[in-house]
Amino acid sequence: MNFSQFVVRNTRRNKHLYLAYFLSTLFSVMIFFTFSVLAFHPLLSSGLDHRAQTGLLVAAVIIYAFAFFFVLYSMGVFLQSRKKEFGLLMIQGMSPLQLRKMVFIENLVIGLFATLGGILLGLGFSQIILWLSKSMIGISFSSYLPVKAMVVTAVAFILLFFVISFFIQFSLPKLNVRQLLTAGDLGKGNVKASLWQSLAAILLIGGGYGVALWARGATVFMVFIPVVFVVILGTKFLFDQLSVFVIQHLRKSERLFWKKTNMVVFSDLAFRMKDNARSFFLVAVISTVAFAAIGTLYGVQDMLVGTLDRTPYELQMTDASTKEITQVDQALTAANITNEKITFTETSAADKIFLTETEFNRLAVAVGEKPVKLGNLQAVQLLNQGGVDKKVDFTAVTIDKTDYEVIQQQTTGAVSVYQPTFVIPDKTQIADASQSVSTLWLTPEASEKALLQVGKTLTDANLPILTTSYTRHQILQFYSPILFIGIFIGIVFFVSAGSFLYFRLYSDMDQDIAKFRMIHKLGLAKKELRKMIYQQIGILFFTPIIVSLCHGAVALTAMYHMFNMSMQLAGWQVLGLFLVIQIVYYLVARWFYFRKVYHTLEADR
Repeated sequence: MNFSQFVVRNTRRNKHLYLAYFLSTLFSVMIFFTFSVLAFHPLLSSGLDHRAQTGLLVAAVIIYAFAFFFVLYSMGVFLQSRKKEFGLLMIQGMSPLQLRKMVFIENLVIGLFATLGGILLGLGFSQIILWLSKSMIGISFSSYLPVKAMVVTAVAFILLFFVISFFIQFSLPKLNVRQLLTAGDLGKGNVKASLWQSLAAILLIGGGYGVALWARGATVFMVFIPVVFVVILGTKFLFDQLSVFVIQHLRKSERLFWKKTNMVVFSDLAFRMKDNARSFFLVAVISTVAFAAIGTLYGVQDMLVGTLDRTPYELQMTDASTKEITQVDQALTAANITNEKITFTETSAADKIFLTETEFNRLAVAVGEKPVKLGNLQAVQLLNQGGVDKKVDFTAVTIDKTDYEVIQQQTTGAVSVYQPTFVIPDKTQIADASQSVSTLWLTPEASEKALLQVGKTLTDANLPILTTSYTRHQILQFYSPILFIGIFIGIVFFVSAGSFLYFRLYSDMDQDIAKFRMIHKLGLAKKELRKMIYQQIGILFFTPIIVSLCHGAVALTAMYHMFNMSMQLAGWQVLGLFLVIQIVYYLVARWFYFRKVYHTLEADR
């Protein structure tokens, strides 16, 4: 048996040790290949949608760059977990040069199979994405043989693994036999946490949150970079110092520490938190990026499209000429669309908009809203039903030095409300006011296809008109590719963050088995073992995710504050979905982990 055969057989026989690393790299290849399949699709290449093609190519570059650092990090953790193995090999006579050569060949073999496997799995996964893209992007992709994508993926990742395999040799653990053989015993005992850095974590994160939640409108852009820097630094201190500080103080509580199996869980928890601080930090930051990116894209689309969906009329023109109104009537008649036309007058004065009671009630009844009833010197404040306006609660409004009591606030979609708007009595006279006349067309029985055609016709005619259905269609045509790309990049980041946790979990398995083996001999029951493992994995999986969910919630709230809005349902839906995914990930991981540990302990009997 020559040296190359030894390396290949060692890799094959220890496949359980290499599985987590292999699956992580396989996933990176599969996602990159899927994006390449879309980016090189004939429909996009022929110029059907240059925005979508450019976006997909940029996404592929981002994923490739991320895959490079992800594989590099995973490989580093993988090598650190094999210190004892390296020590045993060196005792048997392997030289440091041969050890580096072995690592180089191993990673090339794993990289080659991960690349081939990722392309094969990507062929199936990409067909699902092509099918989904019809509803998300609005483009009907046909299946094709992605030869170009296969070649680009194969060359890119073989080169990636070759470069990483070459440079990773120089970052191998210290090749001291004694230290390598005792690697499993390192880190036992107490670790110290800095009080000042622990306090800094609270102050930095709390201060960043406070500024982000305080900022409104354009101020959000001004504080964005400082807040991100401060929160990231605080997050590092949180995992590296504050978590250890809290655990050390919890261990001093006899009531908590001596309760059931808590002593075993807390015995090395501080060290594990310190040891995993870098992984937790990366997972928290990466997950926050995923939450914020997807939440922002989804939220912005929800605001843009949601406002149009809540608009009760199809067409609107303001201060239009008789000829322009006639053109609209003719277009609707030519499309056989039955419609109801309503004209109303708005009065502007002192940065406020006023509608008379009769004008508003006629409009409200037509669109199915509640009419208002006013007495002398009374008014009703109108609010935008989408919540986009800068809401200011008025108790009274002054018109020509006369105060009108605001008796109620009413949300409406019948008129656009982007500044303080009021319904006032019919006989109210306003000096130094300007008036605008708006015309609405209601089309309750028209089909979407007919409305889109009319909207396109009127828009192409350069009329100053709002066409609700056609504008919505145009927004989705432009925005869907961006949302589609953003969602998948976010998913890549989030699943990669989960892979970090999964990889860290299995890299510590040998130490955990040794610990549980000793306790098992003392009479540890299966139920108690399950509880401890579930607690341990739960801390590993949910500590960084809870932190990232908090970061994400604050980031999305700040995004909505740019539009002077509170946190919307779309943002909570994104955060909730990722939490559910993480719970499923945790349930699957803990089942496999407990099964592996328990079967190993049973085999020792």
